[in-house]
Amino acid sequence: MTDIWAHPPGAKKRDYWFTVLLTDPVSIRIVRFLFRHRWLSPDQVTVIALIFGLMSGGFFATGERWGLIAGGISFYLAFVFDCVDGKLARATGVTSAKGEALDHLADGARRAAAGAGLAIYVWRAPDLVDRDIWWVITYVFLAYYFLEIAGAEKGDGPGGRLAQALARRRLLPNPGMPDVQAIVYIFGPLSGFVLPAFGVGIAMVTLAMLKTIWTRLR
Repeated sequence: MTDIWAHPPGAKKRDYWFTVLLTDPVSIRIVRFLFRHRWLSPDQVTVIALIFGLMSGGFFATGERWGLIAGGISFYLAFVFDCVDGKLARATGVTSAKGEALDHLADGARRAAAGAGLAIYVWRAPDLVDRDIWWVITYVFLAYYFLEIAGAEKGDGPGGRLAQALARRRLLPNPGMPDVQAIVYIFGPLSGFVLPAFGVGIAMVTLAMLKTIWTRLR
């Protein structure tokens, strides 16, 4: 457990909770293995992340319970390898404009595939009605808009002892889109609470948008 609190190769100084607590324990080990053996380049890892991301949408679209579970696992693996490619690139010093463009493509494709897949799931699921699809549409629209206005900004969040304690654990004080995506595309499907997860995601993104707009208007 101490590995994720230190300074693992390629890891950011501070990151979001889902990334640090549930992704880094896996991604850091993969990065260390690939750093030693150089079997895959960062761009090749990005392609693996893209494949898992597209698979998640296909699994969700089956409209079956097993599809939700497989889709949630695939989305998690896509996120893990998305973290691996960035860490590996920083650890090896292999960065390029092409790699960054490919990474952005994989990120967008993963979100689009998962959103479309869950929309099809809601449409096909026998225990849901047509109007429930608006939960998915609303979330996807708000999430896309928030990413457009917020970019990659994370901010330092509130100061004080809490922020300092979190910083020692590499944690940012405020939740971010990785945390929201984990709720919507991983925890919701795995638990079967798809629509409640979208509701939580909508609330979190709305609050983040209001905070971002308020900060920029000050």
